[in-house]
Amino acid sequence: MGETRFSEILINYGIDPEVCNISEFTRGHINDSYIVEVQQSYRFFLQRINHHVFKDPGGLIENHVKVNDAMAAHYGGEKKSPYPRIIKNKDQKYFCNDREGNFWRLLEFVPGSRSFNIASTSAIAYEGAAAFGAFQTVMNKERPSAYITTIPGFHHLGNRLRQLQKAVEVNPKGRVNNARPEITFVFDRMEYATKLEKLLLKKIIPLRVTHNDTKLNNVLFKENEIKYICVVDLDTVMPGTVLYDYGDMVRTFTSPVEEDEPDPSKVLLRTDIFEALTKGYLGALKDSLTTGEKEHLLFGAKVMLLMIGTRFLTDFLEGDHYFKIARKEHNLDRSRNQFALLKQLEDKENRLQAIIRSCLQ
Repeated sequence: MGETRFSEILINYGIDPEVCNISEFTRGHINDSYIVEVQQSYRFFLQRINHHVFKDPGGLIENHVKVNDAMAAHYGGEKKSPYPRIIKNKDQKYFCNDREGNFWRLLEFVPGSRSFNIASTSAIAYEGAAAFGAFQTVMNKERPSAYITTIPGFHHLGNRLRQLQKAVEVNPKGRVNNARPEITFVFDRMEYATKLEKLLLKKIIPLRVTHNDTKLNNVLFKENEIKYICVVDLDTVMPGTVLYDYGDMVRTFTSPVEEDEPDPSKVLLRTDIFEALTKGYLGALKDSLTTGEKEHLLFGAKVMLLMIGTRFLTDFLEGDHYFKIARKEHNLDRSRNQFALLKQLEDKENRLQAIIRSCLQ
């Protein structure tokens, strides 16, 4: 994006582009993000919303405003809330459009913050999960019907499995034989989708407003201590279930390696990290969960590991058109990583369920 277009956006927010230094923020793979530093004194976070992924940018921003409002009410006002506000422009709107119709938003920048990609200690795991638990405690007071679904079918396991079946049948890139063990692994667990759909249909687990992308690096920590500030990346906040959020934490916190580690033997489900994140998440939250939610938390981890692994596997079979790759079998490696973690979870299921029960007491 040229400097002229940046000027157009910034002027719309009453900011003089002549006194700004703009740098790209490279973390994240969906939106285009920039840090805007004004006169070397204060900073903003500028984002172009990817409308190919988020089909209703206006609705997404309305969700974001609702979260800001909920947090302000919880913490006793906007100035007391640790959550960065989305900022209104000159027209008193929370977004502006450029000449090409792209949606842009401006957010407060959180100073003195940092994030972690891997939970290298139990303290980091506990605190990161506590951030999501605190977030969910507030969101449990929100009505799911008041929030739009920003990505339809985002965590619909049945749809993800059907997409894989089609990719196996069509075999568009001739890669099925390269992934026979992984395909069999998924097909042996097809009943997970049926079970999840029954739990939701029978309202054994309720629909709530959830984050839906609870990776550790979506928590901001204080710069010099292991203490969370807030949860970020709110674009996937929409109707969902706590099973997704707890499950995605287990998926992304417990292994000591990145999710694209090519050697599955390095993928480990660390029980101490599992226990720390479970304690952190359930701390204040457990009192507002239903019996059905408490009983099926570990199933949520199974669902998320199978679902994300299936998405990686499907993308590999279809030719790597969704997830960015840096090597030939990158997405196949990613799927093997997820399935290795899922197999360990299944093997340790009794022990892990006992940990969850103890954390619920």
